[in-house]
Amino acid sequence: MSDLDTQKHTFVTIPAAVIMPGGAIAACVVRDITPKGTRMSIARRHKLPSTFLLRMPKYAKPFPMRLVWQEGDFAGATLDLPAAKEKAAGAEAANAPPISPSTPGRRPSGAGR
Repeated sequence: MSDLDTQKHTFVTIPAAVIMPGGAIAACVVRDITPKGTRMSIARRHKLPSTFLLRMPKYAKPFPMRLVWQEGDFAGATLDLPAAKEKAAGAEAANAPPISPSTPGRRPSGAGR
């Protein structure tokens, strides 16, 4: 039994869109969601690249995805975790407090003058 078979599946019908690296958009329907990825129906004429973005309603930003399989009018993809981790690290750095060159516990030079 594969790792995907042991995960909790949530069966859904969510209209979504695949955004290809070149910017082309293909309509799809998310059919099944697990903590690590999704199964979607998408017209077989759309050959999905190895990585793409998945835009779903109610989410401001699309999800970075990595194609696992595509057969007929269905495809399975996992969250592209390295891209998600890099994005999260960038967000953390952007939200981090400014670093002071002063020694901790000491007031910065010129403070309170």
